[in-house]
Amino acid sequence: MNKVGLLFPGQGSQYIGMGIELYNEIPEAKKVMDDSIDILGFDIRKIIFEGLEEELVLTQIAQPAIFIVSAMYFEKFKMMNKSFDVVAGHSLGEYAALYTAGVFSFEKGLRLVKKRGLVMSKMDSMGTMFVIMGVGINEIEKYLEGFERKVVIANINSKSQIVISGYTDETTKVANKLALIEDSTVKQLNVSGAFHSPLMREVRETMEKEIESISFDKPSVEVIPNVLGYGTKDIGIIKDSLKRQVIEKVKWLDTITYIKKMGIEQLYEVGPGDVLTKLNKTITFRPQCYKLPLYV
Repeated sequence: MNKVGLLFPGQGSQYIGMGIELYNEIPEAKKVMDDSIDILGFDIRKIIFEGLEEELVLTQIAQPAIFIVSAMYFEKFKMMNKSFDVVAGHSLGEYAALYTAGVFSFEKGLRLVKKRGLVMSKMDSMGTMFVIMGVGINEIEKYLEGFERKVVIANINSKSQIVISGYTDETTKVANKLALIEDSTVKQLNVSGAFHSPLMREVRETMEKEIESISFDKPSVEVIPNVLGYGTKDIGIIKDSLKRQVIEKVKWLDTITYIKKMGIEQLYEVGPGDVLTKLNKTITFRPQCYKLPLYV
């Protein structure tokens, strides 16, 4: 039997209308969305299906929306009658991964994500993020030296795709210098803050309390926390890693490398969009990553 892994996308994968086919075709997915309205206390379904892009992109809306739709996609995955052996999520996607592994309930996960989005939205004006392609991590690190207000590596997505994060002025200066390197591509990300950087310290302090306030159950499969890049079933390690996540880097390259060493033969991106499916093609051709088919 093929060993299977599930991957869950993070913020930036949202789009108007995401999940509407699941809502209309799969009763279990419809229930996920309808339950979310009661849990959140507002009609997020209307925003996701009929709203404006500028509203959905807001951190306090985008984060619960992506978590909800990822849970809907998980209902579709279950219809395939496949078991799975490991889960991992990119940044925000780690919460969906933990939910599907049975670490906490959907309601607990959504309440955590709602709080995360609200607190992170208050940090919106402080910083920014850029994705750097075609430049190695060692060279990027040289350009980060010497800044009074720190610019850090936020995501190691692949050997040739790195994300930097920090105060807007300093991070933009670094990005502009990196853009001058031959064959480099530099793009500002469509996010509203300096995620995975020390600027998120207040968010970490708040989320530590929120995470500590709920009980975690032992996962049914291995979970790969972003800050580790390798799998574990240890509840203490999982909880500690989730607390650290908002200020530390996402080790996605390590995550996929670990999955490959596990002997995973199939990966499924469970959530809106196909960002991880495309990204993983730049890391390794095996295991192949698939976007879930629309109908099963």
